[in-house]
Amino acid sequence: MFEDSVTPDIKARIQEMIDENPSTMPGQMAAQLHISEAAVVSALPNPMATFVDAAHFNTVWEAMTGWEKVTFLRQSPTSVIEVKGKLPKGTHGHGYFNLMDRENPLGGHLKVDKLGAICFLEKPFFGLESLSVQFYDTNGDHMFAVYAGREKRTLIPSVKAGFHALRNQLTSKE
Repeated sequence: MFEDSVTPDIKARIQEMIDENPSTMPGQMAAQLHISEAAVVSALPNPMATFVDAAHFNTVWEAMTGWEKVTFLRQSPTSVIEVKGKLPKGTHGHGYFNLMDRENPLGGHLKVDKLGAICFLEKPFFGLESLSVQFYDTNGDHMFAVYAGREKRTLIPSVKAGFHALRNQLTSKE
């Protein structure tokens, strides 16, 4: 979907950036290369990134609400906001996916009708194994992400297993 904007030169430059600093975030690469973050991620070496259709949003969100600990991340040019814990369940209404669990610190409204793709990303960060589910809009811009939870700098085994099981379940259908 987003790989059409990635020329062989850009793909080579992305690989150079990863070789220079494996912890370089896709958003940083996208800004330097003047392409969307989803385009950068689509050019990462296999098997780092696995895209699935946005139509799987409900299945993905529902599965992630069962993971014992995650980090919900939303970034803007001037901030990175993280909320750690369990994901709340949500419902669709008034053009949004509404996070309504009053006991959960994460609340709000997600405009998922603008969702273009979901990506299961396995990219090391500062030398640590990192697993995340990235959500991109139809332009390839980053909407938000859900990172697998950690305990003592190590991924929680049940969350890691849940990530891989969900990715494998969805990619076997596509």
